[in-house]
This record gives sequence, C-alpha cells and structure tokens, in this order.
Amino acid sequence: MKSRLSVLLVLLLLAGCGAIAGAQQQADDTSRLSGYHRSTFDDDNAAAADGQPDAQYRLAQRYLEGEGKAQAIIWLERLSKSRDPQWQALAHALLGELYAGDDSAGRSNNLRAKHHFSVCAALGYSDCDRRLALLTPPGLQQVAQAGAAMSAASLYEARSPAVYKVVVYRQLNAGLEPLSLGSAVAIDAYRAVTSRHLVAQGGVPVSINRQEDNLVRESDILIWQVLYTDTRRDLALLALKDGQRLTFSNRARFSDSVQVGEKVLAIGAPAGFDKTLTEGIVSARRSENGVGFVQTTAPISYGSSGGGLFDESGNLVGITIRGVKAWGNFNFAVAADEVQAFLEDSTRH
Repeated sequence: MKSRLSVLLVLLLLAGCGAIAGAQQQADDTSRLSGYHRSTFDDDNAAAADGQPDAQYRLAQRYLEGEGKAQAIIWLERLSKSRDPQWQALAHALLGELYAGDDSAGRSNNLRAKHHFSVCAALGYSDCDRRLALLTPPGLQQVAQAGAAMSAASLYEARSPAVYKVVVYRQLNAGLEPLSLGSAVAIDAYRAVTSRHLVAQGGVPVSINRQEDNLVRESDILIWQVLYTDTRRDLALLALKDGQRLTFSNRARFSDSVQVGEKVLAIGAPAGFDKTLTEGIVSARRSENGVGFVQTTAPISYGSSGGGLFDESGNLVGITIRGVKAWGNFNFAVAADEVQAFLEDSTRH
C-alpha cells in the first residue's frame, strides 16, 4: 500500500491542485479542438468580439499573462453571459479567483468573489462551493455547558470521522519522504486545525480518508495547504486543496466552563494508529505565556498532536498538543477558546 500511496501522491502533486485547474484544462482542450490555439492576438480580438467563448477565454488569459487584469475582467464578464453553462461557470470561477486575490490597492473584494463563486457553484462546479466556503471566516460554535453524556462508543462513532491522521511529506529525489506525523480536527467542510509543529518544516500535509481497510483510492487522498500558523499557540489552520468535503465537528466548550475532574476523551493517531480513542479526566486548567491549556490524564503521544479532546457530550474542549511522561502522565491540549481566538486572528492576516 505504501508504494501505491507514493505513486498516487506523486501523480496528484504533478497534476497540481489549483482551484480551477480542471475547468482550465477543459477550456484548453476545447481551444485545441477548435483549432484556435494558433490564432494571432488580432484574430482572438475579432473572434471574441464576435461572441466566440473560447476566444474570449483565451484573450482574458493573454491579458492576465500581461498583467492586464482590468481588460481580462471585461472579457470574462462577457464570457459569463455565454449561452453555454460550462463557459459561464468557468468565467465565474475565474472572476471569483481574481476578486478574491489582491487588487491594485492591495485589497480583496470578497463580496464580488462570493457572488461569482455562488453563481459558479449553482452551475454545478463543486470546487466553487469550496472557494465560497473558504471566504467565510472560520469559527467554532460555543456551547455554555455540557449536554447529555454519551457512552465512549457513541462519542467515538460521532466524533472520530472529524479527526484525520496527517502525514507531512517532502519530495526526496524521485520519491516522497515522511517528515512528521500528527492529527487534525475538521471544523468545517473544507478546513481543519492541527498543531503548528506538525507543519513547521514545510512539506505537503496529506490525509487518507479511507473507505475500505485494504484499498486506497485516489479519491481517498486529501491534500492540504497551510493557511495560517501561530507559534505562540502552536496551532495551524489547514484547508483542502480540492473540492472534497470533510466530516467535521465545530461545537466547542470554552475553558471557563470546563471543570477539573470531569471526564474527557481524546481522539488522534498515536504512532500512526488512526482514530485511536483514549480517555481520562481534566487534571487542571493552566496558562503558559498567555495561552490557556487543558491538562488531562487522557494519554497523548506522538501522532496525536493536533487531535481533539472532547467532553462526554462530544463538545471540543481543546486541540491536543503534547504529553509528558517523565514523572507521570501529564498531557495538554490548547483550550477551545484559544482555538477560537486563533481562528479569528487567521482572518486578519
């Protein structure tokens, strides 16, 4: 399976994971089939003015290559009114990308970007759902107190799908080498929180969303990009680089309502054993360098960093980061309110 995974990873990395790569490839293929790929700039202008969508797309691309963003937008706006819904979707996807990026004043226009991604998604491009979601600020849903307690088995069934094992790879000669191992908790359909030290060395974070024990399909491979990191809190925000959706859990209890002595359960990937459940109690609430932590007896070891610490009703109370076993079983999680503050900070950078 390891060699199969390496081959699939290389194929994915070589293929690229751009937000609209598939749509662009479709347009390129259409362009080649129609025979317009050798047209001169003047020919493209004439064809585009005549309403030919492939020429409008190609002309917009030429302007973008020459840093003519304003002219590119004009042609993409025309393309978005094409009678062909596929060309419409491509135009809206590209316009969304342009407005989501920096303009000449160094600002993004998220309202326009959201509009174009919304239209694109309605036309059937699933990746526009992802791009639209990523423009929405990430956050946790705070609950004031624990609800009804679940059995450990019920909690595991409900929350383990939202915890993903993450392996960070780097390219080494012709192959891939694992750099680090950890876990991540999905907080919405496309983003997850993990430990910063997991991604601190660079590389490509990868998860396997395996549907069957002995078979890894290409569609099961999740490739992440790092959106934001916080050294002080040791947290990192990840986002999927393609249109797949995550099973997530974002209901959380902040530390002021977490009681010392209450039962908590951790889900992570210690030593690479995916979705492992451990349990313990809250030993203490602590602060270090201005960051709030939950100390617990629930075991946390290598591979569990970035996983979830949950109360008995399935609320997230922290992101697990480390364990100390020299003089006992001392384990720590960054408190959920610190995770929320980290997510809020990520929208300002």
